[in-house]
Formats: sequence, structure tokens, C-alpha cells
Amino acid sequence: MDARTRTVIAYIAGRLITGNAGWTIQDQDRKLRIPLDGWVDGGNIRIYGHERHAYLSGLGAEGNYVLFNHASERGLTLAVNVEERTFSGADQQTSYHFFGEVVERAIRLYDYQDMRWHLYTL
Repeated sequence: MDARTRTVIAYIAGRLITGNAGWTIQDQDRKLRIPLDGWVDGGNIRIYGHERHAYLSGLGAEGNYVLFNHASERGLTLAVNVEERTFSGADQQTSYHFFGEVVERAIRLYDYQDMRWHLYTL
């Protein structure tokens, strides 16, 4: 998935796992601090990425979410395991999967599209 979408996915996963309600995420790869708006309320997610100028929104329960990327008009899946502090999913636009982990405020996301680890901080 593209870097802008990946950053928002990392933010959502990090927020679901940590409970942190901050409104920025540091993309360590690109050395950028990205502002975000919206909410994560139970199974209801609606996050506006100012860098993308679009929402990523969706619903879920028991750690499984279906999200809609308003920029590409495609879906994404996201599975979060709060106890293990891990997440995984897939981008329907590219058909590539991703997975990652959260340690304190640090998020590591591996994207199969570019076969690289990406680092973020809440």
C-alpha cells in the first residue's frame, strides 16, 4: 500500500492496541509528523489523514475490522490482537498483506508490497 495509507493503518492499529488517543503519528521512514482527526470508538473507526486528504473508516468487533479507504474507494481488512499487541490485514486495492506489532508507543509494520519493515511512533 502507499506510504500515506500505511501511516494511517499503523496509527489505527497502534491506537486500538495502546488506547492512546493522540492525534499525530511520527513516520520514522519519511521523518514526518502526520496530523490526523476523527475517532476510534469501540468498533467504529473514522480517521481523516490530513496528508491523504481523505478518510479511512469502518466497523469491527472482537479485533476484526473492515475499513474503507475513501481515497482509493477500496477496502482493507485489519485484525488486532490486543493481548499479543499484534495486527495484520490486507489492502484490497493492491491485494498485498501486512502485519506488525506494537511495543509501548512504537509500531513496526511489514508490508508485503515493498517487502520492508516500516517504523512509526505514536
